[in-house]
Amino acid sequence: MNEQPPCLGLPGFLEPKDTSGWQVLPATIAAQALCRDSCPRDLFLDCARSALSAGNSVGDDQDRVADGVVMAGIVCRGDALTGKALRRVIKQYAETPANRPRHCLNCHKPMTTRRRKLLGHVIHESGGLCTRCRRAEQRSA
Repeated sequence: MNEQPPCLGLPGFLEPKDTSGWQVLPATIAAQALCRDSCPRDLFLDCARSALSAGNSVGDDQDRVADGVVMAGIVCRGDALTGKALRRVIKQYAETPANRPRHCLNCHKPMTTRRRKLLGHVIHESGGLCTRCRRAEQRSA
């Protein structure tokens, strides 16, 4: 399946000539939102990775960050802060999300996390079990 990026051919992704402060233009802000909201995860990651070396010239030994474009929802300026922001995006999106079940696999009660306690929910322990069921399993073993 060959997916096309949703940004292809749309305005706001390239810095206009002789425009200072283009990063606050409505078209640029809309382009950033389109990246974050509509781009598929794998294309978004590929875009962020390619932005880290998109500023390279022929024969460059060192990678240079993209400049004057919006890539992966980041206004790229070709500086170290842009590189740091792109690496942070890559790290955040490359990590696989934990698939914690919403209900305990044993007692089938709704679960929540320790940080976000909700009334009527049990606390998730590990392995898809709540704390009470996990303790009972450990005692029986």
